[in-house]
Amino acid sequence: MTLLTLIFVAILAGLTLIVHRFPLRFDWTEGRRHSLSAQSKQVVKKIKEEVHIRAFLQEGNPNKKKTQSLLETYAYENPRIRYQFIDPDRQPALARQYGVRHYGTLILESGGRIQNVSSAEEEEITQGLLRLLQKRTKKVLFLTGHGEKGIQDTEKTGFSMARGVLEKENYQVEEINLLAGKGIPEGSDCLVVAGPQKPLFAEEVEELKKFLSSGGRLLVLLEPFQDGGLKEWLSTFGITIHPDIVIDKVSRIFGGDFLIPMAGTYGHHPITEKFRVITFFPTARHLETAASPPTGYTLDPLVRTSPESWAEFDKARLERGEASFDPGKDRKGPLTLAVALTPLPPTSGAGPEGSDKKGTNPPKGRLIVFGDSDFASNAFFNLAGNGDLFLNTVNYLTEEEQLIATRPTKAPVKPLSLTRGQARLLFLVSLVFIPLAVIAAGVSVWRSRRKAR
Repeated sequence: MTLLTLIFVAILAGLTLIVHRFPLRFDWTEGRRHSLSAQSKQVVKKIKEEVHIRAFLQEGNPNKKKTQSLLETYAYENPRIRYQFIDPDRQPALARQYGVRHYGTLILESGGRIQNVSSAEEEEITQGLLRLLQKRTKKVLFLTGHGEKGIQDTEKTGFSMARGVLEKENYQVEEINLLAGKGIPEGSDCLVVAGPQKPLFAEEVEELKKFLSSGGRLLVLLEPFQDGGLKEWLSTFGITIHPDIVIDKVSRIFGGDFLIPMAGTYGHHPITEKFRVITFFPTARHLETAASPPTGYTLDPLVRTSPESWAEFDKARLERGEASFDPGKDRKGPLTLAVALTPLPPTSGAGPEGSDKKGTNPPKGRLIVFGDSDFASNAFFNLAGNGDLFLNTVNYLTEEEQLIATRPTKAPVKPLSLTRGQARLLFLVSLVFIPLAVIAAGVSVWRSRRKAR
């Protein structure tokens, strides 16, 4: 018996050591509320140095258990992440050393760099880790002066929400007016042209050409029947834009309008390779790509509509509410709504200074064109995967591929809704039938015992 007991204890100790050395966690909750989002996992995987997280919480703080569970999840994804809890009341010197003024503050430290996180939320912690990883802040510029979507505009058509999320991901977001004559500043990582209502001047188009040819990254969002004066220039890259608007009957199933095409099919590209979320594009136009891309580039369709959609070319009929598919004039779906122009990597025959066999520099810039700008506006940014698609596009253009993922979302709250009949049945069962059954059982037992006497 002693031998069997020792063997049993040894087995338990061995299993404990194995589990401690190779921990496994399973999250079967709806919405995976006890797991990190795809974006957080992408960021955590990039951590190569030790990261120490100090959580300044009082002893007995009701949020400590929740914070510990979240930090354990980060440590589980990457063992290089370590954490500890510090009571600022018991260790005030340490709190003053890190400049902690509020309870619940987290200090992230790695390689001599420190980031302050104000609250123990996944989004805040992930952004803090991201700032630790980045060597410099990337700059994203939004063109102005032609009726574009404004990053300061908080109305439904504005881009203030997109600006706020970009800033949370450690981007420096500014507006630029090329008519000022200063050109595009050095160190600009991406330029966004968000729905210009008036054509750009020839001098501005030349600035865009120089920016792209010198390795700049350009994101163009065009509305139907408005090309921003970029139609001819985009055609040189094999991207053709037509005066049309996309109509999609499938959107009615989701309670949308015919002019809000739904997209659920995406191309094979780093932006959309793992993207599995539906997106909506209010008042969009379709893009046509050339059969053969320009030399040194690849043309990749990113987003396509459903087969039930079509491109309506008759604007007058559309305004009268009489739009219908005309096989001889309109174009049947699926239709391309976004295109990526990506330079090919340098060939093995490139010279020592990065020139190809002909002695010319290979293309370096990246260009992405959408046939819609409203999908990233304040009114639709949080609709389905719209915001994620816009942010993933900017992440790709700025070479922040580790951020290309689905952002953290809060678990949906599902209230219990009962009909009048269901509520009455619940009342009768819980407050009438069950108590009566207990009383009846008690009376029956009492009577049977009395008869037995």
